[in-house]
Amino acid sequence: MSKLDKAIIYTRVSSKDQEVEGYSIPAQIKILQEYAASNNLKIVKSFIEVETAKKIGRTQFNDMLVFLKNEPLVKHILVEKTDRLHRNITDYAAIDQLIENSDINVHLVKEHTILSKDSNSHAKFMHGMHALMAKHYSDNLSEEVKKGMKQKAAQGTYPSRAPYGYLNTVIDGKKVIVINPDTAPSVKKMFELYATGSYSLLKLREKMIEDGIPEKNRDNFYTSHIESILKSEFYIGSFSWGNRRFENASHEPLISKDLFLQVQESLRNPHKIKSRKGLFPYTNFIKCGVCGYVLTAEIKKEKYIYYHCTGYKSNCKQGYLKAEVIDQKFEEILGSIHISEEIQGMIIQSLKSSLKDKVEYHNKVVQQTENQIKFLQNRIDNAYMDKIDGKITEEFWKLHSPKWLEEKERLTIKLLALQKADKNYLENANIILELSKKAITLFKKQNANEKRRLIDILTSNCSYQDGKLDVKLKPVFEVIAESGKTGVWCAQEESNPQPSDP
Repeated sequence: MSKLDKAIIYTRVSSKDQEVEGYSIPAQIKILQEYAASNNLKIVKSFIEVETAKKIGRTQFNDMLVFLKNEPLVKHILVEKTDRLHRNITDYAAIDQLIENSDINVHLVKEHTILSKDSNSHAKFMHGMHALMAKHYSDNLSEEVKKGMKQKAAQGTYPSRAPYGYLNTVIDGKKVIVINPDTAPSVKKMFELYATGSYSLLKLREKMIEDGIPEKNRDNFYTSHIESILKSEFYIGSFSWGNRRFENASHEPLISKDLFLQVQESLRNPHKIKSRKGLFPYTNFIKCGVCGYVLTAEIKKEKYIYYHCTGYKSNCKQGYLKAEVIDQKFEEILGSIHISEEIQGMIIQSLKSSLKDKVEYHNKVVQQTENQIKFLQNRIDNAYMDKIDGKITEEFWKLHSPKWLEEKERLTIKLLALQKADKNYLENANIILELSKKAITLFKKQNANEKRRLIDILTSNCSYQDGKLDVKLKPVFEVIAESGKTGVWCAQEESNPQPSDP
């Protein structure tokens, strides 16, 4: 590398909460600047990301891709490690295309790795494993947060924002949902008027606007809002969360069950076709190769399933696709996935390597979260004593204490999630190993919902054009499938020099 080699740096924390020592933006920048100085690289631009990484289409990440496209002389991306660069398969694919098509070199400083177009299959596979396991960790953490919300729901408290007609508030230090005296009468009125049978949803909307509905902008008050209110069991003291119905709700009912059932009868349409979504595993998954719209499904003669393009705006003329043809294509592709004993060892090696960094990060975030909870609890306790002593007003206490309690509850749920997120980290290897060993067998045995779940795990995209179905595997499984054809994994030595840790 010459002194004129230009580079950019990319740093990221997935949220403000990840600004912990060793993982903060300044810490990442320092490591990358030292690395650039010791490797004769000139940093021409920095991209700093502080937002949710799971959301596809990060601002700075996209800006970096555009910059590299417009600046062909910049050939180096410096990043701390794999999970700082991408946390989803879409980002991984974008970087992989840069490496292959634009001769970009990605320097993973802490992993002592430089990825380039000339990197061998072993290096690419190990990088793909790091990316896949980072996503597993992120997904697992998200699942544990959802579990915390479900536990709250099981205790009878709706774990989200109260619907129209109610208020979220704090009583005796506990978050509760109470009736809103300003908006509750409007909710009752909607139920009572619609139950008479004299109003359509549109006429009911006009009536409510005419009478003046509080806290609602008439331009944004749609009939769909009214329909959602009229169908919500929340108003009779029940609610649904996570595909479960909870009847032990702690909030006070706003209307009677008899009135609610009467309204449901008025809303019911006996001619409405029941959904058959469970029969169609490929709906909204396959894209039309001509117009870009997704394929939808329908049943002919009550037994034959056909898929066709939904691109009505472009008047697409793509033909129908039989479900059996799609099944056959996936069976053919999944049958090519086979994993050897050697690759099983590589997977375990990669997992152990990524686990070391994950444990370090995990422990730091847990400690930081615990400190934040203690800080908020002390603030709440001290403020309450100040209220008793008359040092702060009742108004000040009512204004700020709900915010502190809400933040403490959020952090508590996060802490519980963190404590569980790594529990099955190494066991995620079994998912990859099992899929690689018998993906085709699993696919043939599954129902429609399980088939869809399986292809979501294994594939990145699918398109249909002129009678041809094109399916792309996710990078890691693509490498496994390709190795099954060639029988070659580590046939050549690593062509890239490995950087030393700065």
